[in-house]
Amino acid sequence: MVQDSVKLETPATVKAGQKLLSLTGVRPLYMLPSDPLAEEVLIPGFQAADKVDCMVGFFSSEVLASLAPGLATYITDSGNKLRLIISPLLRAEDKTAIEDGLRPVEEVADQIFKNLTITEDVLQRHTLKCLSWLLRVGRVEIRIALMKDALFHPKVWLFENDGDLMAVHGSSNMTYAGTYKNIEQIAISRSWQDYNQHYIAHKLHYEFARLWTNKDDSCVVIGLPEAIRQRLLRAYSKDTPPTEDELRSLYGRVTGIADNPEPFEPVQIQPARFEIPDWLEFEKGPFEHQAQAVEAWCDAGYRGVLEMATGSGKTITAMISAYRLYEKNKPLLIVVAAPYVPLINQWCDEIAPFGLIPINLTKAGNAPKRASELQKLRRRLRTGLSDVEVVVVSQDTLCTPDFLAAVEAFDCARMLIADEAHNLGRSSFIKNPPEFIEFRLGLSATPIRQYDEEGTDALFGFFGPVVFRYTLEEAIGRCLVEYDYYVHTVYLTTNEMDEWFNLTGKIKQNAWRGSEDGKPDEYLAKLLRDRRALLEMAMCKVAILGDLLEKEDTNGLQHTLVYTSDKGPDQLDRVNRLLSSRNILFHQLTAEETANRDQTNRIIKSFQEGEIQMLTAKRVLDEGVNIPQIRKAFILASTTVERQWVQRRGRLLRTCSAIGKTHSVIHDLLALPPGMEEGLDPDARALVRSELHRAQEFARLARNAGRPDGPLATIDKMVKAAFL
Repeated sequence: MVQDSVKLETPATVKAGQKLLSLTGVRPLYMLPSDPLAEEVLIPGFQAADKVDCMVGFFSSEVLASLAPGLATYITDSGNKLRLIISPLLRAEDKTAIEDGLRPVEEVADQIFKNLTITEDVLQRHTLKCLSWLLRVGRVEIRIALMKDALFHPKVWLFENDGDLMAVHGSSNMTYAGTYKNIEQIAISRSWQDYNQHYIAHKLHYEFARLWTNKDDSCVVIGLPEAIRQRLLRAYSKDTPPTEDELRSLYGRVTGIADNPEPFEPVQIQPARFEIPDWLEFEKGPFEHQAQAVEAWCDAGYRGVLEMATGSGKTITAMISAYRLYEKNKPLLIVVAAPYVPLINQWCDEIAPFGLIPINLTKAGNAPKRASELQKLRRRLRTGLSDVEVVVVSQDTLCTPDFLAAVEAFDCARMLIADEAHNLGRSSFIKNPPEFIEFRLGLSATPIRQYDEEGTDALFGFFGPVVFRYTLEEAIGRCLVEYDYYVHTVYLTTNEMDEWFNLTGKIKQNAWRGSEDGKPDEYLAKLLRDRRALLEMAMCKVAILGDLLEKEDTNGLQHTLVYTSDKGPDQLDRVNRLLSSRNILFHQLTAEETANRDQTNRIIKSFQEGEIQMLTAKRVLDEGVNIPQIRKAFILASTTVERQWVQRRGRLLRTCSAIGKTHSVIHDLLALPPGMEEGLDPDARALVRSELHRAQEFARLARNAGRPDGPLATIDKMVKAAFL
């Protein structure tokens, strides 16, 4: 009786716990056959990786024998398959072995597989039979790629371990000749080395994923059982290479669009495998609130708002919610809308572990190109090529008539996930909301729109009420770290105080100005902005920052953020000059940098790894961007909008075991009138109150609130000045 599983032995030469990062002897370029690619890269890569993927034009099982020491280790130690995408052109003996690998176990009578132990020796002596067996027991999976008028011709090996990627790419196919005999060139890109290598490795990884899930419109990729059923595999020899007509015929058999296609049954493309990652713990432990939120949203009829503290995992909660909906409603189109490009990019990264490849519509270009992408998604869902698709868009795009019309044309279930949903309380959305979208999920730490009751009501009218609430107070100490809070008084100069009184007088004189909805008109709004800008950009703030940095060990300073005003460039420029004068390695992160995704990723990665000590930023980091390494912040400027400071505080409290983060530190610079202890007039008291509310809220949850160096002493003085 043939066994249902295979016992595997690891070659004795394998080092326990070996990782890709340990492959320090790998060269950046190999010229074959003189350079030992297999010995220095491929075999150690198999031994170190916990996931290996490969896409090549030509495959031969001979290469498996030559890589036996590494392959046996990989099959033993990894729970993942070796995944291959290849063309349908095979040697006759490999074609037979692959077809045998799909035969039922009961039909296999070869005695070699009784009590089989796959070792290096067995792989080398019985390569074809081992290939058949590995296919049968699911340790190797092959998919076939077909193109209409071209060859499927990449040559890429992808080795992955603990988030690190090593891509082996060049001119060599996955054959013995391509590895050992031909003159070939092979480049090695390691994601942990530098930006260019990181880009190449992840780009190739992304392209493999697109092909594997049949998302590349220039190429059809189908599973091996279907390829065999449709007789797509073709044996070839050196004497009879495949012709273009033969390739075109095979493509036509699958797609039905060749000039004279052979009779075929339509291929059933395996849909995207939407699933909750098995490593995700959300039903118990620090993130058990996520399961509670999902249940509340589902019980509310798949509509509602989740009010969850920044850093408590809204993205993951939303994707689990989407999966629960997907289980009940197929096919499903998921539309994710986020306010800024960095947040859109982050969503795409966090969707991928759920088995989906999102379409980032911000990268599509203009409106016609966006329409074309949506048309492709619609076709996949309509024809059954897929039963779930995800498109990620900006909130500006979500509000456009063209986009809404395109989504309305989908004849399937639709779900909208709105991140930072409070932003959609604006008139461009609430005046024409997409009522045709059946399922709606709003995400926000602060869904109430301050000073805008009408927008808030309209928002809840569309998404539904808050169905689950998880506060910052509940999150701190569970899924967020604690923090220390320090306040520093910055007294306005005489000129600044005079200007503040002048603007306050004008605001009082024009208080009658306003629109029908009660909001200030353009002139009054400018006066209010100018007065707030005066406080945010008070001249002495940068000097106080300099004093605080004097007390820091600037050589050991890392993972630190400086928030400056977004109401003009002057303060940011002055902070940057201060840091340069102190020889502190920093980079600004503003809308200018985040307009370029690659540049943003490069800056953030350098900051996370400690190469950049500090980031100087304006509003761009207020919403959603996840940099858990941040553990200290100097806040030079905050608006009176409570949402902003709630989000900024949450940004600092994310956990990060990679740097041993136990708590965060917040330094808040408050602009106050001079002579506060001597008594203030009513207008100056109002100035103090505008800063006091934030300080009290931050101090309320700070772990150092009652300590001698904590914020309460300064806050008590402010309370007396404002109210007594």
